[in-house]
Amino acid sequence: MKLLEVKDLHKEYYKDDKTSIKVLSNINFSVKKGESFVIIGPNGSGKTTLLRILGLLDLPTQGKILYRESDLTKTSRKEKIRYRRELSFVRQKPVVRNSTVFNNIAYGLKVRGMKYREYNDTVNNIIDLVGLREMENKNARTLSGGEMQRVAIAMNFVIEPKIYLLDEVSANLDPMNIKLLEEFIMKIKQDKEKTIIMSTHDPIEAIKYADRIAVLNNGQITQIGTPNEIFTAPKDEFTALFVGYENILTGIAKIDESSGLTLIQVNDLTITSSTQLEGKVKVCIRPESIGIVKEPPKNTSYRNTFKGIIENIRDLGNICHLIVKTNSEKFLITITEYSREKLKLEKGSEVFINFKATDIKIL
Repeated sequence: MKLLEVKDLHKEYYKDDKTSIKVLSNINFSVKKGESFVIIGPNGSGKTTLLRILGLLDLPTQGKILYRESDLTKTSRKEKIRYRRELSFVRQKPVVRNSTVFNNIAYGLKVRGMKYREYNDTVNNIIDLVGLREMENKNARTLSGGEMQRVAIAMNFVIEPKIYLLDEVSANLDPMNIKLLEEFIMKIKQDKEKTIIMSTHDPIEAIKYADRIAVLNNGQITQIGTPNEIFTAPKDEFTALFVGYENILTGIAKIDESSGLTLIQVNDLTITSSTQLEGKVKVCIRPESIGIVKEPPKNTSYRNTFKGIIENIRDLGNICHLIVKTNSEKFLITITEYSREKLKLEKGSEVFINFKATDIKIL
């Protein structure tokens, strides 16, 4: 079921000389309930403007925003307030009120009609969770940038909204706050009643959190798909360059007790990794880490060897990209044009690809 749908959305800003600047053009997508939808793109691509419009902080110049099939651009003020109370908006730069940490975190619950005795325990629990104990009576605006961001995260997560809008929230965070944010997001993802719409310029962050990814460039969405579709089959040069041509596969991991290595079942492939992790994971392999030969490799250091067929070749001058299909999965491989010619690799060639257990990143 579509929870939120954006149709033909445009946004222009008008200057004093009556000329306009186009920020967003012809934006169309939908988000399902319980989905984690990540918008990736470089700085200036329009990500923040799009999230502000979804949060009703800005109005589109043209287009519709449908929430449960009701057009938010045409609903009453009362309906808009009701929608706003079902979402939270965590911004890249923290915004806190000129009050104590406790009052900042409690504010969203107070405006929703809760009494002190009802929210006191909830607020104190999240204060402990974000590591702000002993700071609850300090003015939030006197804290460090990282501490203020923790207050902002707590303010938005304590209200337990139905939709989380997260705008580049990890861009300026230190490692401690990034870990905290990751724990929150992963907890939300487990709750299929909650929906995440977030923006980032970091492809690895998108892989980690996304069920689906939308690529935004110069105010236009160039592609929408699963992480694997975006990273292994980009539809244009911009997307290809921006995402770095990663191979991302989803599988189930378990540790092999005899070797101490992790075995990841990806459909009909079993991939071996040196990183120990169990459960549902995403496997990331850089294209340049994958070797390719026409005969089974004799190098025993390669834990992973799979037979496949070259489906496509992209000539990029001195290097080229090969798309190799191995039964259920596709891999993108980067080699030099000289190596391709020397190995006589052509579209339709039967090949063996190989990569080390240490070359795999697991998320």
